Amino acid sequence: MQFKIGLSIAGSDSGGAAGIQADLKTLTNLGVYGCTAITAITAQNTKKVTSITELDCRAVADQINSTIRDIRPNSIKIGMVYNKKNIHVIKESLRSIHVPIILDPIFAAGTGARLLLPDALETFKRELIPLSTVITPNHFEAEEIVGFRIRTRNDLKKAANRIKDLGAKNVIIKSIHLYKHKITDILLSSESKFLEISNSRLKIAEIHGSGCNFSAAVTAFLARGYIVTNAFVLANKYAQGAIRDNLKVGAGLAVAHPAFSLYEDANRYSVLMKLRAASETVESIDRFGELIPETQSNLAFALPDANELNDVAAIKGRIVKFGERALCASRTVEFGASRHVASAVLVYMKSDPLVRSGINIKFNKDIERIIRSDFKVSSYDRRLEGHETSRKEGMSIPWGIKFALARNPKAELIYHKGSIGKEAMCIIFGEEPSEVVLKANRILKKLNIYTGR
Repeated sequence: MQFKIGLSIAGSDSGGAAGIQADLKTLTNLGVYGCTAITAITAQNTKKVTSITELDCRAVADQINSTIRDIRPNSIKIGMVYNKKNIHVIKESLRSIHVPIILDPIFAAGTGARLLLPDALETFKRELIPLSTVITPNHFEAEEIVGFRIRTRNDLKKAANRIKDLGAKNVIIKSIHLYKHKITDILLSSESKFLEISNSRLKIAEIHGSGCNFSAAVTAFLARGYIVTNAFVLANKYAQGAIRDNLKVGAGLAVAHPAFSLYEDANRYSVLMKLRAASETVESIDRFGELIPETQSNLAFALPDANELNDVAAIKGRIVKFGERALCASRTVEFGASRHVASAVLVYMKSDPLVRSGINIKFNKDIERIIRSDFKVSSYDRRLEGHETSRKEGMSIPWGIKFALARNPKAELIYHKGSIGKEAMCIIFGEEPSEVVLKANRILKKLNIYTGR
């Protein structure tokens, strides 16, 4: 497999949330092989930077030159440079390089420490900005570069054009508060066209490392051959996910999670595969159709951090009765394919996050006798449901599951005996769909004994 290569020239963050550590995680997550040249070593955590150790500028140059002589990068990111000597050697080392260069101005840490010495700012502007294919300052860094406050959209456009006049081909300014409930990023392209992306503000005070994740994502997408506009859009989406799935690893700031999509994709794949295997088991069990209610069944399995119906996978078209057998209406398992069973699972997960799967089966007196003797059981009476709840589509099951769990928080099965126009039903819960199907099969075997089949 031929990997694209990204080189990060930046400082080291011992806390792992920013700097080369964040860059390597992001590049790897986006399918790019990461190389590094360390400019300074910071001792920091989620609360503060405790020390900064400068590296000899010759060591910085040696790292860059040694790498590019053998491992030719497809794109290069410049992050923390710290001092004028580093700026000079970086410029000289990259003078003859003809790949996209992404310049991420790192002037201060999220915890407040200064990461570019005050006397280096003019050198930074004069020597590094003209090298950049894309420069990615945040709101405050852009203000420091241009020397005026950015308060309005006109100020923002003026700042972007001023930075472009310094030699940057494309200018991205991040994290601008133009709207009350949104955060905006803007791109001024090499064709002097503006592109704006706004996202809803998340309820998070501040995140450490998100700027590094964004600029490293731009680096990765440019290395992979995307044009700047597309790299901007994709990096924005990626950074939003890293912020949304932030991690609380210390006592200070939360940190962005650059590997969120790896975990997310792996979890989604695992859920679908386990659900598909369990659905095949259902079809293979003799007489499983005896458990299918008139309104049919579904088997659902949620992601570990599920919050909504689209985080829960189920069988598209449900499980139907075919004679004495149970058949899946389709071979497709997908997220968002269930409403009723999925909503029951989501409610249960609020009580016990490990219980992520469920299947609904019919309920009668024989099944009631079996489950009461073999399982932890709870129930609810739909006749006690409030008028407002019963009128709202999709609210009855969440109300009922919550009511039943209040009576028995460890219930493996929850049932109701129906009401006018509503069929009696039982939902079997478990940590995984294979466990749920196993419980259903135990019920089926005893049911066959009781009914003499």
